[in-house]
Amino acid sequence: MNIDFRLRAPNRDFLEESVFGYLNELAAESDHDIKTLFVGLDKHNWHYPRLLRCQFHSLDIEARKAVYGQPDRHWTGCATRMAEHYGPNAFDVVVANGLVGYGINSASDFRRLMTQCEQVLKPGGLFVLGYNDRPDRAPFPVLPVAREFFESFVPPIAGVEHHVHPVDDAFRHVYVFLRKARASAGKTFHA
Repeated sequence: MNIDFRLRAPNRDFLEESVFGYLNELAAESDHDIKTLFVGLDKHNWHYPRLLRCQFHSLDIEARKAVYGQPDRHWTGCATRMAEHYGPNAFDVVVANGLVGYGINSASDFRRLMTQCEQVLKPGGLFVLGYNDRPDRAPFPVLPVAREFFESFVPPIAGVEHHVHPVDDAFRHVYVFLRKARASAGKTFHA
């Protein structure tokens, strides 16, 4: 039908071009398929599997959004309970974009989300958190809680100089780049 549902905004352009470009570089350099979990899915994300050279998995709480995921790689369920479904150390990368203020609306829900993301990430795995840094969307401290679970990480992406990268748009969107602590032994993913 030639309908383009992509969300045209600077923060989405940054995600789809710069962040996904970095993930594709990691995939090209890796000796294994990089498993990526995209938490939260909508019509604006339908084309993400085509943009990534990673094994794309997704989850969303709404069953109607499963059509935007990959067959056999989408789970309909709650992000604050994802470890029960996926198990520990399942993914090299987790991207949680647009959840804070859109379903994850309290500090306790956010803490549960961080716990779950930390559990499903492999040691050394990359966690990308994107949210609108505004009091109406994030009325609780996001960064201090996220840093309790993950290490700061500055990816080698052009223009990114800090683990918190604000995008100049009306949404006041920021991307936070974090990494799960590496285990002392065993194979780890190096973002």
